Amino acid sequence: MKVNIKYLIILLAILTVLPLESFAQQRITERGTPNFRKVGVHRGNQVRTVFTNYGVIAQPGNEGPRGAWRYDANGYVGDVSPLVGLRLPIRDYRRGQNPPDGIPDTIYSVIITPVDRPGGGEGGGGGSYTFEPIPGFANPFTKDVGKGVAMSHQPDTWPPFWPDYPDWTYSGDPIIIDGKDVTPQVDWNGFFGRGQLNADQESYFWMDDNRDQEVYLLYDFLPDSLDLSRRGQSIQVSVRGLQWSNFLAQDVVFWLYNIKNDGTENYGQAVFGVIVGTYVGVETPEWNDDVSFFDIREAITYTWDFDRYISPSANPKWLPNPTQVGYIAYAFLESPGNEYDGIDNDADNDDGYDCFSPFATNFVETDFNPKTIQAGQKLVLIDKDTYQRTVFTMPNDTVTVYSMGVPFFLRPGVTQLSEGNFNQQTSEVNPNAIDGIDNDLDGIIDESYLVHYRVLKIDRTGQVPLVLIDQLAPVMYKDFAGNLGTTDKMLDESRSDLVDNDCDWSAEFDDVGADGKAGTNDFGEGDGIPTPGEPNFDATDVDESDQIGLTSFQYFVPAGDITMSDDFDMWRRMKPGFFQVPRSIVNNVAIRGEDGDFIYGSGYFPLLAGKTERFSLALAFGADFPAVLKTKQIAQTIYNANYNFPKPPDKPTVTAVAGDRKVTLYWDRVAEESVDPTLRVKDFEGYKIYKGTDPDLSDALLITDFSGNRVFYKPIAQFDLINGVKGLFVPSATLYELTSGAPFYLGSDNGVQNFYVDNDVINGRTYYYAVVAYDRGDATKDIFPSENTRFISKDALGQISTDINTVAIIPNAPVAGYVPPASGLPAVRQSGYSNVTPYFEVLDPTRVLEKNYEVIFNDKYYVTSGNVKDSISIADKFSVIDLSTGNPILTDAEIKPENGIVFNGTRLSIDPSYQSLDSIRLNRDRSGWNNNRPGNLRFTVDQFVSANLSATRYPKDYMIVFTDTYSDSSNRLTQVFGGSAPPAKLVNFRAYDITDKNNPVRVQFGFSEPSPFRRDTISFNDVIILSDAAGKAFSWRITFNGDSSSNVPQGGDTLFIYINKPLTGNDVFRFSTSKPAYDPNNAIQQLERVKAVPNPYVVSNVFEQPLPPTVRGRGERVIYFTNLPPKSRVHIYTSSGSHVRTL
Repeated sequence: MKVNIKYLIILLAILTVLPLESFAQQRITERGTPNFRKVGVHRGNQVRTVFTNYGVIAQPGNEGPRGAWRYDANGYVGDVSPLVGLRLPIRDYRRGQNPPDGIPDTIYSVIITPVDRPGGGEGGGGGSYTFEPIPGFANPFTKDVGKGVAMSHQPDTWPPFWPDYPDWTYSGDPIIIDGKDVTPQVDWNGFFGRGQLNADQESYFWMDDNRDQEVYLLYDFLPDSLDLSRRGQSIQVSVRGLQWSNFLAQDVVFWLYNIKNDGTENYGQAVFGVIVGTYVGVETPEWNDDVSFFDIREAITYTWDFDRYISPSANPKWLPNPTQVGYIAYAFLESPGNEYDGIDNDADNDDGYDCFSPFATNFVETDFNPKTIQAGQKLVLIDKDTYQRTVFTMPNDTVTVYSMGVPFFLRPGVTQLSEGNFNQQTSEVNPNAIDGIDNDLDGIIDESYLVHYRVLKIDRTGQVPLVLIDQLAPVMYKDFAGNLGTTDKMLDESRSDLVDNDCDWSAEFDDVGADGKAGTNDFGEGDGIPTPGEPNFDATDVDESDQIGLTSFQYFVPAGDITMSDDFDMWRRMKPGFFQVPRSIVNNVAIRGEDGDFIYGSGYFPLLAGKTERFSLALAFGADFPAVLKTKQIAQTIYNANYNFPKPPDKPTVTAVAGDRKVTLYWDRVAEESVDPTLRVKDFEGYKIYKGTDPDLSDALLITDFSGNRVFYKPIAQFDLINGVKGLFVPSATLYELTSGAPFYLGSDNGVQNFYVDNDVINGRTYYYAVVAYDRGDATKDIFPSENTRFISKDALGQISTDINTVAIIPNAPVAGYVPPASGLPAVRQSGYSNVTPYFEVLDPTRVLEKNYEVIFNDKYYVTSGNVKDSISIADKFSVIDLSTGNPILTDAEIKPENGIVFNGTRLSIDPSYQSLDSIRLNRDRSGWNNNRPGNLRFTVDQFVSANLSATRYPKDYMIVFTDTYSDSSNRLTQVFGGSAPPAKLVNFRAYDITDKNNPVRVQFGFSEPSPFRRDTISFNDVIILSDAAGKAFSWRITFNGDSSSNVPQGGDTLFIYINKPLTGNDVFRFSTSKPAYDPNNAIQQLERVKAVPNPYVVSNVFEQPLPPTVRGRGERVIYFTNLPPKSRVHIYTSSGSHVRTL
């Protein structure tokens, strides 16, 4: 596969390997059953699709979107489902009514899903001969449409326990579901490890083939000698769907399949595949003009509508218009590996790993020539069960040897052996290249001239053979006879061999233990060696698999020209080397559309007892071919990094309150504290609020890239941290190209708030809102900003489902006589002296309680003079206590202006501007002389600071009281200044601490007169140093300014010094809330305000919700009545006066 290297560099820079599966996974003993069939829906980004837990994607079509992109009605897929082909162990079988005849039989079986197709897997008597879901991997009691499969973002879909990890009980905090705190019974069973929610949406289920009794009924085949009741081939499949809302990944959904041979039989040949039903438009007759083509270099098939037009008569709900039809690509990202054949199938041995053997060699053309066996020649024999190699030297005499259980009669100088050699006349390779046997006794299994030396793909289905690709691409191999490359870790590498094949495991970063989480002290953590489950090792490292790649592709027309229950035919269609492209493509140009589907295949490889092989599929979308190709390349790079992506901040939990011509939204602050698990930093930047009148928020999808494609939603409001990160995100030139110039606005440094009131609404109309948290990205690392998903859906029954950060709401006027709860009032001070008074405000009247609350504060200490005893306390957190119970409602909440955490429908607004040392300063508005006369001395109040001594900014108030007699004295503050303290002097004034106005305290003070003018009383340039009653504190310095004409303070004059005081632990407030009330007198007076909306009623109106995309018909009919008193009756009449109905 060819990937744009600059895209690869950028994405690999931001993608990091994280754990896949835990080491302690339990064996699954439950068996699949159609009684547990369930349906789920993925809609974690621009891709939305229904799927089942029996392996079918895009079916059933009446329960969700069918491979849709951007809009639910814009479906592109008829069906997608996996295929697993096996060659049963070669032995003498009973064949139907015919008993064993002594001749070994070769029998093929292809396991399918119960997909809605011809021959779709239903056995005799209506029984299922297909994959069926294994019970236990979802909540068995959930009945909601589209919520049958366990999904990471829907804890109510999780099971009581996970069959594969029964000890993973829930270890987190309660989760809000439908406005209520819910504690699940289990942690999420994540691809990235226990409780890891790195993907925005992740689905998980298991299925098996136990119901496929065909091979037992026809051949008496039993797959598991340890369980003779078991049927099928003992194949278990665990399946995950993964979606990210990150801009780079928003047009793709990933499907991961782990396929395990859970029985005791070895299958010498296996092939995995996918069958795809194309259906751009998903409504009849739009299936008949699709075009599909295969790009071998990119390993994708892509499909589009031939005329790029979806007929409104077929699909009237296609958005935004019938001509905007994109492309879908089906990308085979990961194929099974073959760790037994001695070949570097994925050609990664020269990818720069620092631990591969320098002695491994590449195939050359002569390696595939037939060879005559000579005496003394070294041959290699292979054990059929273990694949162990033994070097055998050919004697001078005739000999029979066995390799892989097959006898070879050898005569030196006569016997000629060959494998995978090329016939120049027919342009075909020796068919023994795919028989799973080492035919030339070199220890290498199924080497092929047309796969491992020269890549030549020819479509022979037409009248003239069509060369699809022809290039030299020799790979490396193990020379067992010469002992070259046999210890190479990147040849025949495996994800289960307990070897760090590519040497990328790091003891510093990856030694986190089997559960993949650092700090849990589980098995293997901190032991200095790789452990399964840790990053970059075995199952968690995609590089440690010798993938064989895509080996077949068959396009067939019409789509019904297939019988999936015909095992031999299905095996034939997935035969390696079989490539067929549509006849509707001539010279790489589509000449027509047609009704065609296709099958991918990857094989052959051994699937031994207990072994697991994998394949991954991506459904990728784009506006045109270059766009869909870019999406596929991004998807491949994400796979190469183990599907890990920089994650947006955690989703906020949003609550909506309907009001009269307004909607109030408020949400929590979890996003602001979340840490990106990949970058390991807090990178929250702000919130965006999106609004729409349909679940897709299509009203808001307005922001385009440089190609004119709509890529981002326009928010109705945005709140950004005040941190200097603002304006448009500026990417590098390469990232700009990768993102097609899509603009991401980071905000305007307007500050974060956690509520919003939308006054641009119409009573009675349904509105949809999403509050998304976004991060700032990192232009230096080419990381584009990310934001949360916006999950809102409407099922076939019209029921609306939302995520924790999305809501659907209808604003309306309150009932007549409604009396709202008191709001916007100050709390009552119980103690303390701060300048700040909290105000309480009711945001959600429906949740307000009859309660009395107390507000207390927690101090943070500042040392301002180098002496701990002079430290200043300033509150940085507050708590709210329910006085009726004494229990805290809020604990250690941050002090924020008009942005308090909402509790019981109420929040506190607390001015934080006083909560810093710099804010403790003179309050000029309140300070001054009691007698405001012309010529009064001016003054400044500041903190004395020097290299050796600094004053403390005490948050206290003072007054200087003057008399007409010189009966008082200043103080020599030796405990502050030592021997350099100014001397005491007779003066005509005293100083008081009046912080507590009811209890003034006389304090000591120092007095300095730099000028000889007017001694012993206050004049210009004089200085007062305030202390405390004991003369130990070094407080504020008061400096007087004026001239010789300034007034001389005298009896009756007082100077008041007021200092701004922050909230501290000494401050206590109380307030009370009350529920909304009903006033019957007001209700009577408001009867004239009763209205019917809309009035008159017409055929349809904006208040009625459209039907879900999969449903046809009239839809709902809605009339709202506003300002009705409680328990009212409404009588409806026709215009002629006939009574219709009483409500």
